[in-house]
Amino acid sequence: MNLILITADTLRADHLGCYGYWRETSPNLDALAAEGARFERFIGQCAHTLPSFTSMMTGLTPFETGVVATLHCVPDTPSGRLSDRTPVIAEALAKAGVHTVAVDNLMQFACHPSWFVRGFAEYINPNPESFVTALMAGRMNEVLLPVIERLPEPFFVWAHYWDPHRPYNQPDERLRPFGDDGSAQVRTTPDGRDYIPTWGTLEALERSTWAGGEMRDHQPPRLANAREMIDAYDGEIRYLDDNLGAIFDKLTRMGRWDDTCVCVTADHGETMADHLTHFAHVEALDACTRIPLIVKPPAGVRAATPVPETLATHTDLAATVLALFGVEPEEPMHGRSLLPLLEGRADSHRDHVVSSGMYLLDDDDVWQSMEVAARTERWRLRRRAPIGRDYPTHGLKLSHLWEVIARLYEDEPQVELYDAAADPNELTNVAAEHPDVLAELDELLQPAMESDYWYRREDHDA
Repeated sequence: MNLILITADTLRADHLGCYGYWRETSPNLDALAAEGARFERFIGQCAHTLPSFTSMMTGLTPFETGVVATLHCVPDTPSGRLSDRTPVIAEALAKAGVHTVAVDNLMQFACHPSWFVRGFAEYINPNPESFVTALMAGRMNEVLLPVIERLPEPFFVWAHYWDPHRPYNQPDERLRPFGDDGSAQVRTTPDGRDYIPTWGTLEALERSTWAGGEMRDHQPPRLANAREMIDAYDGEIRYLDDNLGAIFDKLTRMGRWDDTCVCVTADHGETMADHLTHFAHVEALDACTRIPLIVKPPAGVRAATPVPETLATHTDLAATVLALFGVEPEEPMHGRSLLPLLEGRADSHRDHVVSSGMYLLDDDDVWQSMEVAARTERWRLRRRAPIGRDYPTHGLKLSHLWEVIARLYEDEPQVELYDAAADPNELTNVAAEHPDVLAELDELLQPAMESDYWYRREDHDA
């Protein structure tokens, strides 16, 4: 058996056709889901890159690993690194005789997260000459397709695509490929606000600015406003999908399709104009944490149709990869294999997932989360640390965007509750109406909030 893990950075589930989106953004992924299985409620561990990928590779949560921040612009970081003693799945696979290859560039981050190299016989950086997020799917394929041609079996390949992460740098003809403006999709919230599902309220879409005018929804010179940004985001998904189709075709022509498990997922999603921050991935809400998981199993594993709509998360993906190869984890994991669900031998998996969001560097030089959320099938509880107006910002000054976002949080409610059944876009906070639900879900957050990686202001007021 072989396995290709394809991760599409910043890909929301609800902008794919197989997850109900009205635009034809993903014909190849839709076909993959039809042949295999689509996990409806796959909730990421974090709204950011490094923690989510670390959970994928270790089977542990950010509050277990201490990797709660994405330090793409922070060199010489004193914390926020994975312990060298924590196993990663590529090491276990390599010891079991699997040829391991990564096509990824996370090592280009300023903090140089070395744990993403561990266990890979080959670690190939597809764009050492430019900033990490500038990598385009076309360039990825130029590197990945020749690799696929020469791989010995069995193999495990991790292919990290950056589309549809900003900048939206797809070819010009792919910038706005869809003609509709979303007007046919307009809905109204219970409190009377008109919105387009997965896009945002009409007021936010037209305003096209946020953070008191400090930040604008544009990517000059190609994109000028929120609607054009959404068009470009969807265009990047279609560009990515076309390039993934070329990978699938290559495996088919080589006669490797049947014996190769193909998993497609993401690290996190992206807000459009639907929440506090626009075109960013900060908030522990479904816009940033509900991501796709599509699995085309190998020969001998028959996918159930449909897969039960139970919750799963990044740590389960690590356990599933090992289980498909018949490899036992070296240490206990938070994650549990999804194979029983995939094969129809189970109808439930998790009753909740805890995700983290915004972070800061505290006065003791420890990176800590300042936002955590619990997601159940019906509810989303989001809680922010009680920070006030004098919290440490020295770790945020390296990025103007992050400091602006952190200041925005000062005026936001500390607790938000959303009814995902009635309000799937999480636009109406109903915390005041459901104190019993708050109390129940708060219990789910306690392990994270009691860890060393959650910001507690009282620790710094003493």
